[in-house]
Amino acid sequence: MSKRTLLTYFSSSSNTSGTPTPGTDGGINQPKRPRLEFRQSDIIGDPGNRKPIEDYPYEIRDEVKRAYALSGPTQPANHTFPRKWQSGEWRSFQQTWFHEFDWLEYSVSKDAAYCLYCFLFFDTGKSEKFGSSVFAAKQGYVNWKKAKEAFARHSSCKTHVNARLSCDDFMNQRTSVATKVNKYSKEEEKRYEIRLTSSLDVARFLIMQGDAFRGHDESSTSLNKGTFREFVDWYKDKVQEVKDAYDNGSKNCQMLSHHIQKDLTKACAEEVMEVVMDEIRGRKFSVLIDESRDVSIKEQMAMILRFVNDEGNVLERFVGIQHIERCTAVALKEALVGMLCSHKLSISMLRGQGL
Repeated sequence: MSKRTLLTYFSSSSNTSGTPTPGTDGGINQPKRPRLEFRQSDIIGDPGNRKPIEDYPYEIRDEVKRAYALSGPTQPANHTFPRKWQSGEWRSFQQTWFHEFDWLEYSVSKDAAYCLYCFLFFDTGKSEKFGSSVFAAKQGYVNWKKAKEAFARHSSCKTHVNARLSCDDFMNQRTSVATKVNKYSKEEEKRYEIRLTSSLDVARFLIMQGDAFRGHDESSTSLNKGTFREFVDWYKDKVQEVKDAYDNGSKNCQMLSHHIQKDLTKACAEEVMEVVMDEIRGRKFSVLIDESRDVSIKEQMAMILRFVNDEGNVLERFVGIQHIERCTAVALKEALVGMLCSHKLSISMLRGQGL
């Protein structure tokens, strides 16, 4: 019995036609896409030899416009402009016209005048006056009789003005947007600073007095929105700058929510604690610990530090309250060490427990 192979079931076929198959070295060649980029070297100085902007691929038109706008109008210096017979006189293009019309371009090859702005941003879909299209077309403007008056009319025509404004906006779009955003950002930053300072002033006062912040109903229609919000409203009525900052500022950053109130309270506590730690740091101290239950009947450990300052006075500073899950010696020790470590106090400086 002969040994069976794959060829027993499938016949092999050789490609004798010479036709290339996809995926091989002789695969079908795809047409190459044209290079979609515009370089500085691609700029054509003579306006009479340029191709219209709309003839460039759409993807690079902005690059083309920016390159030509940055290079400026072509205004040949020390060129002898040819004279030609027009309306019974020999006439030629005048060099002085460049100084009067900054948009004016001259083509040496065509002996014709062009407009840089209209070349870049001429709107072909709108009707034009005063021969605006002539200054953007291939042939250019070639009638030197009363050319200066024609240039002046072109400068004031709507088509040219719109083209110039479009060019200015195009070149300054990043700067103008950044300037507007920067101006708005500075104004909003100032209003934010006023709101933050006002809310912080109110929070500091309530903390100093030991008053409650929140109210049962803090909605805009409430007759009593709580001490914090009522105090802020009073502040707004007394200081116009504060009122403007709240009324004209961002509505999602009013610095009034209960989360903000907690953050402000925590920030004040951290600032106070930093001053306290500066007093204690480097000194030996003792601890005073006692139980302090809250309204939820949770076991809490209140800790006070006692130390002697440079004047020899014995001072006591409240450090904080720590929730205790179990009233065991191990749990109390862990809570004590944890509070000391959180304030970067060394337990080696501890000299016992006070009474």
